[in-house]
Amino acid sequence: MPAVLLRAARFGSDARNATNNMTVEKMPPAIRILLCAAGAIVASLLTACGSGSSSTTPANIRLVNATSTSLTLSLNGGYELAGIAGDNVSGYESVPPGTYTLSVAAVNGSLSSSPQTLGIGSAQNYTTLAYTRGNVVYASTITDNLAVPVAGFTTLDVANVSPDAGPLNVYVLAPGTNSLAGLSPSYPSVQGLSIASTFAAGTYDIIVTGASSQSDVRLTLPGVVFGSSQVGTLGLTSTSGGTLVNGVLIAQGGPAQFYPATQARVRVMSALPTNVALPTVPFAVAATVGTTALATAYAPNPNLYALVNGGSAITALTVTPNGGAAFSPTIPAGAFTAGQDYTILVFGNGASAATTFAVLLADDNLIIPSQASVRLVNAAVAGGSGVTMYVAGTQAASGVLEGTESAYSGVTPATAAQVVLNGGGYNQSTVFGFVSGSVYTVFLYDSTLPPLIFKDR
Repeated sequence: MPAVLLRAARFGSDARNATNNMTVEKMPPAIRILLCAAGAIVASLLTACGSGSSSTTPANIRLVNATSTSLTLSLNGGYELAGIAGDNVSGYESVPPGTYTLSVAAVNGSLSSSPQTLGIGSAQNYTTLAYTRGNVVYASTITDNLAVPVAGFTTLDVANVSPDAGPLNVYVLAPGTNSLAGLSPSYPSVQGLSIASTFAAGTYDIIVTGASSQSDVRLTLPGVVFGSSQVGTLGLTSTSGGTLVNGVLIAQGGPAQFYPATQARVRVMSALPTNVALPTVPFAVAATVGTTALATAYAPNPNLYALVNGGSAITALTVTPNGGAAFSPTIPAGAFTAGQDYTILVFGNGASAATTFAVLLADDNLIIPSQASVRLVNAAVAGGSGVTMYVAGTQAASGVLEGTESAYSGVTPATAAQVVLNGGGYNQSTVFGFVSGSVYTVFLYDSTLPPLIFKDR
């Protein structure tokens, strides 16, 4: 039987949120149920109601389409919410209580979800949130039964339905708040559906971060207006890169506001050799994207990802040998797509701009359930037909030429897996522990040394 995920709204008289001065008003408890279907990855979650009820009062269900294509929601292949346009909300469809097979598919046949079992309770209202991850539609269904707060207050909970983002902290802040230092999240470590909070109606900024670091910002929503006696859910869904999230603010029984990610994450990874005169000091690589200066990178360790505006491009790239004159290799063309992660790879012999190269790599930080996701980046071996990689005896990449990356491959988690790379005159190995649900880059940065392996997330 599918698992059941329940969240009770928790309220306390005169409780005060230290983060944002949100006064919480005492209200009756409410139970919400979140059901997630994610292709073959996320298990279906079944509401604990519906089938076998003696009441014949119908239920109501609607679709919030957070994709860019028209979708149809189907129950048992019969009841339908058909042709709901992207970034739109359907009306409610009345259905008898009972147990249904729910599926969501693109009208043009390009996308579909795996069917999920859904229990529909008598006289209940439901909202199904649909979004895309790769070429699959994911659907999560929420029971619309939070109590309406008194005038002057608003009630909100958070649904983190991204299978990739991990636990998230959500801060609801006074407008213009520039730092999270010393603040506690309004909704801590959300994975699934949070507990609801009630606070004074008004305008707030919302910042979403990874649960383990305030500096790991995943989404920023400035100037969000919460009306008097409003009830809503902030849905957080996956992006193409896997780490950042999109947002959708769904008013209970009402409209939705869609907040797609507007930023990308970029880092620099250098394979340039150390300075001949100062062999312990590697070359410094500095990059600017739009007007955002990234942290200086030194081979062979990448710098941390930095947020840049979606649609921006590299405007400056400088290599500085320690004690030598700086030069600028050719800047790779291309704009950074919002929601995606990227690596600027710099390699070559570092002797001049003509023999130093830079390329853009698209980082796929989507997780592979029950496996570790691994790719090979070759920045040092130019000969032959490329480099092949084996992890614990299984081929994970092949034909990876200098200045390119392999596709990501799922490997079995292990505490001490042997990683072997060979091809183009290169033959090296190392031992590494791979953790399920994590993403790794195997970095071939020197043709005479074993590769380094970085945990990207």
